[in-house]
Amino acid sequence: MKKIFLFLCLVYFINNLKAAVFTVTSNANAGSGTLREAINLANGNGVGQTDYIYFSIQGNSVNDFTIALESELPILTSNITIDATTQPIAPSLILPNPNIRIYLTRVVTPYFSGLRLDNAKNIEIYGLSFSNFKSDPLGAVDEKKAGIFLLNTADVIIGAPGKPNCFNNNYAGILSPYIIPRTDVINIKISSNILGMGENGLNAQPNETGIDLSFLKNSVIGGDTPEEGNLITSNTVKGLALAAADGNIKITNNLIGLDRTLIKAIPSSSAIGIYVNGQVSIPVISKNIICAQKIGLEIDFVNGGFLVAGNKIGTGPLGTENFGNETGIHINFCNKGTIGGNSTTDGNSIAYNKTGVLIEITYPISMYKNSFYCNGEAITFKNLPDPTKIVKARITTITPNKLSGTFLPNATVELFYTGTCLDCQGKTWLGTVVANANGVWSYDGAITGQVTSMGTNLDGATSSFSKPDIDDAFRRVLPSICGQANGSITLMRAYDYTSLAWYNTNGDLVGTDLTLTNIPAGNYYLKVGQNGGCDIVSATYNVPTSAIIINETAKKIVDANCTSSNGSIKGITVSNNMSKTWYNAAGQIVSAGNDLLDMPIGNYYFTVGTGSCLVKSATYAIQNGATTYELRDFVITESSCGQPTGSIKVTGYSATTDYTFKWFDGNDNVVGTSLAINNLYKGSYKLMAYNINTCSNLVGEFIVPEAKMPVINFDSMQKFLSCDGKLVSTTGLSIDGSTNPYTFKWTDEDGNVVSDQLNFKGIAIGKYQLMVTDKYGCISGTAPIDFTLIKNTSLSFANSITPNGDGINDFWDIKGFQSYPDGDFSIYSRDGNRIFYSRGYSKAFDGMYNGKSLPTGVYYYIIDLKTDCGKMSGSLTILR
Repeated sequence: MKKIFLFLCLVYFINNLKAAVFTVTSNANAGSGTLREAINLANGNGVGQTDYIYFSIQGNSVNDFTIALESELPILTSNITIDATTQPIAPSLILPNPNIRIYLTRVVTPYFSGLRLDNAKNIEIYGLSFSNFKSDPLGAVDEKKAGIFLLNTADVIIGAPGKPNCFNNNYAGILSPYIIPRTDVINIKISSNILGMGENGLNAQPNETGIDLSFLKNSVIGGDTPEEGNLITSNTVKGLALAAADGNIKITNNLIGLDRTLIKAIPSSSAIGIYVNGQVSIPVISKNIICAQKIGLEIDFVNGGFLVAGNKIGTGPLGTENFGNETGIHINFCNKGTIGGNSTTDGNSIAYNKTGVLIEITYPISMYKNSFYCNGEAITFKNLPDPTKIVKARITTITPNKLSGTFLPNATVELFYTGTCLDCQGKTWLGTVVANANGVWSYDGAITGQVTSMGTNLDGATSSFSKPDIDDAFRRVLPSICGQANGSITLMRAYDYTSLAWYNTNGDLVGTDLTLTNIPAGNYYLKVGQNGGCDIVSATYNVPTSAIIINETAKKIVDANCTSSNGSIKGITVSNNMSKTWYNAAGQIVSAGNDLLDMPIGNYYFTVGTGSCLVKSATYAIQNGATTYELRDFVITESSCGQPTGSIKVTGYSATTDYTFKWFDGNDNVVGTSLAINNLYKGSYKLMAYNINTCSNLVGEFIVPEAKMPVINFDSMQKFLSCDGKLVSTTGLSIDGSTNPYTFKWTDEDGNVVSDQLNFKGIAIGKYQLMVTDKYGCISGTAPIDFTLIKNTSLSFANSITPNGDGINDFWDIKGFQSYPDGDFSIYSRDGNRIFYSRGYSKAFDGMYNGKSLPTGVYYYIIDLKTDCGKMSGSLTILR
């Protein structure tokens, strides 16, 4: 209990230490009177009351008020105010910014932050400049450094009117890292600071990111008055970046992309001015000026609802400055939000951007009472979630006292006067109306300028502005020929317009149709509009002058066939499709058509133009076109068995026109009308070809032969008896013929099938008949073959020989060996050496080995007949 009591007393003592002021008197890195010592003293004075760190360093230059840090300062605990505006400054010393009086800079290689706040509360920081607090480019996210580093910190004020801080040449000016698990930084207010510029707010000294805060919650960047806004300019990656934000986030009265004079833009062509991410955050982004960025404002995955109001995006405080961003506002992957508001003061001025607003993978976004002007494209939609679709409002009637048009039933339509720039962007809000149940809307009031409309559907999704469109992607410009008024501009397309006019460069009206014809050489442009509403003007198109040009690239001459008038000349074009007059060789006019048709054999030419601009073509010949169908390759299949199994197929030919065909047999009967004919008997056939003019020619004459029946060849047939004399086999049978593949059937005397092989093996001794069927089904057969005659062909032999040359028993005589041509016959001496071998016993054993007589004695034989009988063995005696 005593220990617990002492501990509680100690805690009470620490928390109730009296507030103190610690004064920095030295600009040294460490030691007595330094900032390092003052932070340690304040940290050690408890957290019950707020301690103050003031400055009173002697000096007459910026260097005297610069603290060159060689290592990170102690991490701040809670309830500490660091106020460098307390530093006395001699009247003769002119600082870049009189309210920024102490300069912190890193002067060593190791990376660290200027001030670090971990698990701290109630911290205020004023009047300091932070520079060169960079990060290892290869370091992890949680190792990034900054001028001020925040982690799990709450209730922090950085800067205030008259007490700014400056952050330049850092990785980030102010940073809370993206570290999982999440630790929020709560109730942070960052006001009146300079990020990415020198202390005077005039010269660029960029950070990578000015303010980079992850897990920010219920906080303010800037403030309600212009004096509280931050100057965030020239940073290379992002000016202000909020990742995984939560709760109410207020970003107000900040200047991004301008110097402090507000008349000079400092472009950051690869940077995002303000980036806000946080699914459940509710950001309000208002009264900021965002200029000269790649993306001015990007809102990403914010589904709690956001408000963008009263900002100037791409222009300055006057609204006339051209300080455009590449994209003014990019809304990505959000499901609700508002740009503008219920009053014109809530509306944003979005001007001079390549794209004013880009809405991507997002629906719905509401836009009210904004001022769009001089953007390359006002609003662009990209990859809208299925099945959503954005429909434009339309203006159909404009009078001096009334507007009317159409939109979706019961939906809202805003009306605007357009600016002086093109593209029909709504600059000045005129009024808001609601369409009736039929989708018809009207506005009654004086109309004093060109107007456009913008519709918002019942989901709250706002469209882009209504305007006519011109599509010249497929335009065709034909020149003026011979200085005459015969040029043209055709294949133009236009949409959503009620008035259309073509003008020359003098401003003279020259046409009121999309197709402009019969014009002289010169420059022309198209203007389309909506009954006095905003107009769209096309590019200027040049109609050149040209001589008559004859183009024969696609020329095609078809000759006349069989002396008929069916020749033609087609595909020759002339400049501007001028009309032709065709003549024959006698100079007689034969046609006034573009193509010359239905002409007999002869020479022809045409003229085009008149007077001094008359041009005569070359002479073209239509010749006799009686062509011949020429055969190249064909395939004949023979007939068989006296049946119509033959065919003829033409597989290659040379022809330039269409033909029909007829096949005739030897009796001139028509038997076919295509290039392939089937089901033919043997015999002679011919093929005739007929062109479209009935001219004919003999293609060819053909003979369909008859295939020979398969013949069974017995020349090499051998019959074999099994060892037990009960089964018989055959070898050596073959088929003579060309109509394979064949099938085989051996049947016994009762018609039973005993084998489906040409040479059978191991069937009972008896009488059998062989039938052979070819691929056409033709059958050849044999008379019954008697296999009973080979019963006595089993082997028999003596067990001794007397090779003495007397002609009696000089050889080992084996009877029946002829039936076993594959058998192995071997004789061995008593010591196991083989002294004789013969396959099929083609040479009888004579008692010799290697040219010498074997001695008298007992030898041993082994006979392998290569059948299922197994091997035969025994002794053989040589007697001399």
